[in-house]
Amino acid sequence: MQTNSLYRKVRELRQSKSLNHLRSRYIELIRDHNVPHAENILKTNDWFNYVYYVSLVRDLVPESSARVIDWGGLYGQVTMILQTLGYKNVFNYLLHDNPYYPLFQEPFGIPTLRGSDPNRLALESASGDVFISSGVLEHVGEDGLGQETLILKEIHRVLKKEGLLFIWNLPAMWGTSELLAMVSGSWHHSVRYWKKDIIRLLQNADFEIIYLDKHKFLPGSLMVLLEKKIDPLRLMEWDHRLSHLFPFSLFARDFGIIAIKRL
Repeated sequence: MQTNSLYRKVRELRQSKSLNHLRSRYIELIRDHNVPHAENILKTNDWFNYVYYVSLVRDLVPESSARVIDWGGLYGQVTMILQTLGYKNVFNYLLHDNPYYPLFQEPFGIPTLRGSDPNRLALESASGDVFISSGVLEHVGEDGLGQETLILKEIHRVLKKEGLLFIWNLPAMWGTSELLAMVSGSWHHSVRYWKKDIIRLLQNADFEIIYLDKHKFLPGSLMVLLEKKIDPLRLMEWDHRLSHLFPFSLFARDFGIIAIKRL
């Protein structure tokens, strides 16, 4: 993927009044109601990360009528970014009720689908063009009921032939933030991945990986401090490049993956 081209598009989208208004409204609601687990919306760098990967979706799936499922999208921020950028058939798919979700669903009118089985999607076979997992796959088994192998096969079932699965913010085993959190005794992801793990999982679910990358080297706490002095988008681009250089690449925090359903 041409990262320079993608960053040019992110810089252009940075000027989008509709996207800036969307984020401002999200931040207002989060702060007014003390909404938990919303750091990825509040942090400028993490918000740009959403815009970066949505730009990648737009590059590969330019049709505005494409049926896009934002699987487990929490507060619907990725769904709303896609909708703001012109996608007319995008849905946030939720499994668990969240008492804070109506704060966003009602004013934004977030198109929402709901399921009840962690290993089965309440969707018709071959009905989706795109599935997005933004920081979701690693949490599937946390309640002891969900299984990665089963839900990936379900996503494969629901996607049309040549449909795409985008995975980003998937924690790597030796990511800097995870290592620092473990050393300090802070919360960290209980499930993290080696490259071979995610390749095996996707191949076993009959996906073909067409793009696999690592991103985010600098710890999130350091990014927050630096973006007060350095343009956040320039910082993100520099950090992305750093995450590809050995030995920094060994400690890049997250995987970004695109897989296709060939059969």
